[in-house]
Formats: sequence, structure tokens, C-alpha cells
Amino acid sequence: MRTLTKTLALVASFGATTPLAAQDLGDVIGGFAESLLQQEVDRSAYIAAQNANSVAAYRDYLAKFPQGNYRTNAENALARLGTPVEDMPASAAQIEARLGISLAQRAAVQRELTRQGYNTYGVDGAWGRNTRNAISTWQRDRGDEVTSYVTESQLRLLAQSTVVTPPAVNPPQADLTAAQAEGELRLTRAQRTTIQRQLTALGYDAGVADGLWGTGTRTAISAWQRANRLAQSGYVTAAQVQLIARQAQTANPAADNTASGPALEESFLDLTRAERVDTQRRLRQLGYDYVRTDGVFGTSTRRAIAEWQADVGETATGYLTADQVRLIRVETGG
Repeated sequence: MRTLTKTLALVASFGATTPLAAQDLGDVIGGFAESLLQQEVDRSAYIAAQNANSVAAYRDYLAKFPQGNYRTNAENALARLGTPVEDMPASAAQIEARLGISLAQRAAVQRELTRQGYNTYGVDGAWGRNTRNAISTWQRDRGDEVTSYVTESQLRLLAQSTVVTPPAVNPPQADLTAAQAEGELRLTRAQRTTIQRQLTALGYDAGVADGLWGTGTRTAISAWQRANRLAQSGYVTAAQVQLIARQAQTANPAADNTASGPALEESFLDLTRAERVDTQRRLRQLGYDYVRTDGVFGTSTRRAIAEWQADVGETATGYLTADQVRLIRVETGG
């Protein structure tokens, strides 16, 4: 901080003696500040490595700062520890650093991880702790080595992938149970989360989309199977996963004929995510404070809708009509 203050003072005095446009002066100060910040981060990282005084710590420093101000110091320290730089196998961090990942690619990876259910809590291209944790969990679910750093093949997959599809499997053996046949698919947590969301979008409430398939999800699968004239096992096959995905990709939810009765009527409303969130917030305002406000009409929202319907003298279906949506808005101030 003392160094930064001195430098800013120097810049200020420079600006006082040399006429500069305000924007130019701002650019100069911004450039100095950015450079100083980078130097401070570099210094802090080296001090941390020095305090740890281990091969792994110095390797990590060199991976993050290959042209850092303390590179020579770190290399000499590694030599003293008996591991010269030229003898070191590349670490996961070094392998990633050599990819030269652009800011746009980093943001694309964050976007794809979040889409698959691995929340990075931001799509800004800055890979901090949240993004590294998301990468680690994604690697674990894929069966890859968990490093929190991406390889070239993983980068291509995350930066370009757009659709979660079930893995290719051999035809199930005739003597396998429904549960065993599903187990052969080796669905990842992210894929299970996607299927839950697709079922809910189709009108079969799978509960919270978290990748954990409990009673609610199994019941939703059974209901979907029944509507599609399939054996009601509560377990999916590869063909069924693909069919669910195709149905969920239908542009107009109202065109889907698998829903019926109140669910079908609600689908005609074609509520946007913003409208769903607004409805959930209004239900909370009316006293149903256990409702999630995430735009997904899961178990808690359906229960709140049913309770509200009963309280106002309507048939408790858990699914809304257009008139009921308007009534909720009226009751909460329009």
C-alpha cells in the first residue's frame, strides 16, 4: 500500500507539471495501479511459497507466475530442495497455464459449468475459488483426475459443449433389473440435475433440481413413463433419457401433450422465468414463506399454490390458472 501511495503521488506531480487531458491522466494512473497490483500479488504468492518452502509450493508459484519477479529465486529454491526446474514434471497448473486460455474462453467455461449444475457464482472470466471448486466437482463426476485445473481436452469440452447427453452404452442385458440398467448409464450428477429440470418443465414435478434422485424424482419418472405408455419402473433407460431431452427442447411448452388437466392448463400460460419468480415472491408475501424464489415450480411452490388455493376457496391442484395468477397479484398490491 505504501508503494502504491508513493507511485500515485509521483503520477499526480507529473500531471501537475505536464499538461495532460483528464482521460489521459486517468489512463496513466490506472496503468500504474494495475501494474502495482500485479506486482503485489506476485510478491505475496512468492512469500507464501517461501513460507511453505516445499517443491509443490514453488512449483505452484512458477505455474502462476512463469515470468514473475521472483522466478529465479523460486528456481534456485527448487534446486536447493533437490528438484531442478528441468527435472520437474509439469504440474496441472502449469499444463493449464500453457494453454493460454483467453478471457472469453474462461467466461465460456464458467457459463457451461453453471449450466451443467456446477455453479461458479459468476461469469466474469476470473477463475477464483468458486470456479476451481466447480471444476474439481465436474472432474470428479466425470471420473477424471481431480486437480481443479483444466487440460486441453477438458477446455475444448467445456468451452464448446452445449448439450448434456447420456453416455453411449451397450444394449442392456436381458437379466438386468430397471435399477441396474439405469446404473449402466453412469449418469453424472450434472446429467441427473438436467433430467430433473426437464421433467419439471414437462409438467412432472421432480422437486429440487439437485441431481439427487429421491422419491419425488422417481415418482416424476414413473408419471412420465405412464404418460408415454412405457413400463412404470421409476428408472430411466438411455432411450428414455434422450426422449425426455427431445420433449423438453420443444419450443412451446404448451405443445407438449404429456401433461394433462391442471398441469396442461398452467402450461398454456407460458410463464417466463421472471413471472415465475415474481409469483413465488408474492406467495411468500402472502405468508407461504417456505417457497423458494428460483423460478422453478418445485415441491415447495406446488404445496404453497395448493394451500393458497384452498385458503381462497379454489380447488387445490397445485397448478395455477390465468385468473389465479391475476388474483395473487391483486392480493399483493398489483
